[in-house]
Amino acid sequence: MAERITWIDFAKGVAIILMVLGHVVHGDLQKFIFVFHMPFFFVIAGYLLNLDKWGGVENYKKFSAKLVKRLLLPYFIAEILFYPIWFVVCHEAGYLKYLWGWCKIDSLNALLDIFISDGASNDLILGQLWFLPVLLFAEIIFIELYNRLYKASTEFFVAAIFLVAYVGFNVKNFSFLLLGIDIALAAQIFLLAGVLIRKNNLVERIDIKTYAVLTLILMLAVYLNSFVDMHSRRYGNALLFYAGGITGSLLLMKISALITGGKIFSLISDCGRQSMMILVLHPIVANIAYDIIVDGFNFPKEKILTEPAVIFPVTVAGVLIPLFVAKKFGKRPVLKIFCP
Repeated sequence: MAERITWIDFAKGVAIILMVLGHVVHGDLQKFIFVFHMPFFFVIAGYLLNLDKWGGVENYKKFSAKLVKRLLLPYFIAEILFYPIWFVVCHEAGYLKYLWGWCKIDSLNALLDIFISDGASNDLILGQLWFLPVLLFAEIIFIELYNRLYKASTEFFVAAIFLVAYVGFNVKNFSFLLLGIDIALAAQIFLLAGVLIRKNNLVERIDIKTYAVLTLILMLAVYLNSFVDMHSRRYGNALLFYAGGITGSLLLMKISALITGGKIFSLISDCGRQSMMILVLHPIVANIAYDIIVDGFNFPKEKILTEPAVIFPVTVAGVLIPLFVAKKFGKRPVLKIFCP
């Protein structure tokens, strides 16, 4: 596994950069990115899930505690610490208003959504952090199913994963569950895909023909499916949703495994290692940049998500500034929670 760490960091770096870009661009490029950029993080979580270490009822509490520290603690700390800043700067003073409608969010709803958000109201200030509790629940559910069913019957375990994912995929028609638990259910297939990719060495075994087939499937999923956004439960067609997410993730993993060395590789790998800090800070950086661009340079606000001259520098700033903060101050109290 030691040899794979480098390319995994690179792949995570590419995915987190795509996430930042996907949040500051509209149109076909955004649609392409959203097909696989969030599924990738569930697939790679499955790929890295050590079932030999964490499988078993006796390890379940330790595994859950590890996830709470790694995912849920950063979620609550980031949201709670940023809330008073948002209240003064956005809600009261009216700054940082061009991305995600921060100035329009009700202050009480914003506070309550930190603890009871289902993602439907879009009142969570750092809305991108929906992913953290969802990943926690997704891994806990996966391990619970593994512990109860895998040793008894592999077939029952796989069938249970698909059944749980089916429930999570369709429950949106009735209700959104607290802290995105329904998304965690729907993501079970992505976790299973990651486990199977590693178990069968699929990254190493992909040849040119398979690469071409995977690319074709991904393009069909992009072209034929409607816009995908896991946070808002916009999955479109189930087959296309899972096919696009898995093939896009596998292609990213394969391409990353083929690339080694160089300053760009090292920089992107650093982004992968510091993906938590980029996840937390990039919308703040983007909103500050938009305030400067629109208010300072009288740039038309309706073009900020479609103009390449704006999208590129905002994306770069949204990646590099959090990366700088992580590397410069990541060992400081509180901030070290968001850094490896």
